[in-house]
Amino acid sequence: MKALLYKDLCVLWKQMKFVIVMVAVFCLMPDTGFNLNTFFVAYAGLIIPVTLFAYDERAKWDALATMMPYSTRDLVLSRYLFGWLSTAFAVLCYLVGQVLFSGGHKPADGSSLVLVMTLAMTLVVQAVYFPILFRLGAEKGRLVMLVVIVAIMVVVGVATDLLRDTPLVAPGFLAPLVLLVATLLCLASVKVAEKQYAQRVW
Repeated sequence: MKALLYKDLCVLWKQMKFVIVMVAVFCLMPDTGFNLNTFFVAYAGLIIPVTLFAYDERAKWDALATMMPYSTRDLVLSRYLFGWLSTAFAVLCYLVGQVLFSGGHKPADGSSLVLVMTLAMTLVVQAVYFPILFRLGAEKGRLVMLVVIVAIMVVVGVATDLLRDTPLVAPGFLAPLVLLVATLLCLASVKVAEKQYAQRVW
């Protein structure tokens, strides 16, 4: 597993240095009202893993991996782990930026809520989209990415509004609840991705 993560890191560093720097810079930026910092948290958790999918597909990594002592679970889980690590890197940069540029050198309550909801949405998109990528591959999978993201954003937005209007749900309880559900959904999707990878069509 460590070797697979190291392989992804080497590919990422060789091919996408600029993207890593861009994610770090924009996540570190103070919030200007455009939410660029939170956007790049989602960007890191989605676009970086998708790009690695594309590089692997172009290099015929799948054919090489079948000759190595890696199980389907290892190959699938390593990509999920890299997606989670990319997201964690962006979240860390975001929090450092909030500490450096926010008043009192601590994240504001509003920004923390936005970050948690962005993180939850990123995990939900990973849970839905990664199995599709393992089944269809990066090139075909890109075609459904926008549809998946928009659909999930609509569902999360509507669910958040409904729960916010429920008097039994406190605002401070809503965000951790949504994040917990998103995390469990993402973990559960690993098994789904393994089955899809075994039936891949690319």
